[in-house]
Amino acid sequence: MKKNAFILMILLPWVTCNQSKGQAIIQKGNLTYDLRFAELAIQYLETKDSSLLQKIAELNSTDHIFNHAAKYNYDVPKNSKIDLVTFLLSPIQEKNKLLPEVKRNLEFAKEKIATIDLAQTECLKYLPDSFTYSGSLFFTFGYDIGVVYENNASLNLAYKSFVNYHNEIKYYAIHELHHAGFVALKKNYMPSLEITTYKEMAELIEYFTHLEGMATYAALDLRKKENALNNDKDYIALQDSSLMKGLVKEYVDVYIYFKKNPDRLLTKDDWEKLSIFSDTKRLWYRVGALMAQEIDRQSGRENLTALIAESSEKFINTYLTLSKSKF
Repeated sequence: MKKNAFILMILLPWVTCNQSKGQAIIQKGNLTYDLRFAELAIQYLETKDSSLLQKIAELNSTDHIFNHAAKYNYDVPKNSKIDLVTFLLSPIQEKNKLLPEVKRNLEFAKEKIATIDLAQTECLKYLPDSFTYSGSLFFTFGYDIGVVYENNASLNLAYKSFVNYHNEIKYYAIHELHHAGFVALKKNYMPSLEITTYKEMAELIEYFTHLEGMATYAALDLRKKENALNNDKDYIALQDSSLMKGLVKEYVDVYIYFKKNPDRLLTKDDWEKLSIFSDTKRLWYRVGALMAQEIDRQSGRENLTALIAESSEKFINTYLTLSKSKF
C-alpha cells in the first residue's frame, strides 16, 4: 500500500467525524448554533444504541435543560441528566413516528437559521447596539417548545407546532434567542416562582411581561414580511385592536391589584389569576408585545432596547405613561 493512501485511510475517520461535527456546531461571532442534541437523538432513535444516551447527557444543551427544569420544577426527571435524556426520548416507538418531520426540521434549522445566522441577525435589531451574544442556541429533541437559562436558549425540534408547521421554527428561534440576550442584560437574573407577597407577584408580572413581550415583538417584523402573522394565535390577536384594548384593560386591572397591595400574602386564588398571563389569554406575550410596539413607535428603538437593562417596572410604566390617554 502506498504511504499516501495509508495516511488517507488513517485520517478519513477523523475528517469525516470533524465534518459532521462542523455541521452540528455552527459558530457565528460569539454565538454558537449547537444542533448536536437533535442529531444524536435522531441517531439513537434510528439505531437504539443506548451508548448515545450518555453522549447526549454530556452535552451542554442537556446541562441547559437540566438546570432549567430544576429552577422551574418541570415535571421531568431531575436526579440525573441520563434519566432526563432517557425520559425525553421515550417511548422510542412513539418518538420514532416523529423522525421524518424532525429530520426535516433539523435541516431547516441548519440551512435557514444557523448557516445564515438568521436568529442572531434579527434579535440584534431589538437589543442595544453595544450588546453581543456569548452563549448558544441549542436545537433539541423533547422538553418544552423552547426555554432560556442564563445566556443560552434552546428550541425543541420535535415540538408539535414545529412538526406541523416547520417554518415556525425560525420565528421561535428569534423569540428564544432574544430571551438569552434579555437575560444577559439583566445580569442573568430570572425571578423565582417561590414567592409569597403581592409585591413579589407584581415584580414577577413585570419581568415576564417585559421578557415575553420583547421576544414576541422581535419576531413581528419578519412575520409581517413573510406573511406569517396568521400562523400564530399571539400575532392574530395583535392584529385585532378591539381585542387588544380589552386585553390591556384586563392586564392593567390585575397588575394594579397586586401593585397596590404590596404587603398582602398570596392565596391560591391569587395564583389562579396568573393563568391569564401565561396560558388562557397569554397577556405576557400579547400585551407585552403591544407595549414594546408602542414604546418603539413613540420613543424609538434606542429607548426601547435601553429599557431591557433597567427594571421591568420601568418598561411597564413607560408604556402606561405613553398610553394614558387611551386607557
